[in-house]
Amino acid sequence: MPILSVFAFGALFNQMQARNSEPVSIHVENPRIIDGDTLETLDKKRVRLSGIDAPDEDGKGNVPKIAAQLYLEELVKQNGGMDCTSDFQDEKLTIEPICNTRRTSWGRSNLSCRFRSNGASVSATMVRHGYAVDYRQHSGLAYARFMKDAADERRGLWGVDYEAMRNLAIERGQLPNKCK
Repeated sequence: MPILSVFAFGALFNQMQARNSEPVSIHVENPRIIDGDTLETLDKKRVRLSGIDAPDEDGKGNVPKIAAQLYLEELVKQNGGMDCTSDFQDEKLTIEPICNTRRTSWGRSNLSCRFRSNGASVSATMVRHGYAVDYRQHSGLAYARFMKDAADERRGLWGVDYEAMRNLAIERGQLPNKCK
């Protein structure tokens, strides 16, 4: 019985922490870029850029994934790193309420990041330049307009593999039933 109580307390404590936790803020310099929406800090913490999704393995040599990864890597270098927070910084761009606001997913912290040099949104930049798509349930369609413009003008990966980006955009544009 005491062991069960310890486990029950631990679970309750974790739930309370998740609900009442203060915003997380970190400065990210020289991260290892995993792909177009995930990076790893020097102390091995994984960060997922909130509100977007970039291509993953495609079974065809992963050209889109690698292109998005290299593009994000170059942006981070050019802009002197980034500052990230668990508060969604592009809330003014949202068109609908954000459905999923979990602070972590798949062992990564979901953070909203801005470049240090100019304060531009990293997520908006990746979508605007055509290397990621708006992830509706996590963005409230904040980047949908940028995604449409990138697709129409065949920017970035939209010019390389339009159908793959279109399929990713359609998939990430769906809301789960719990959000409707």
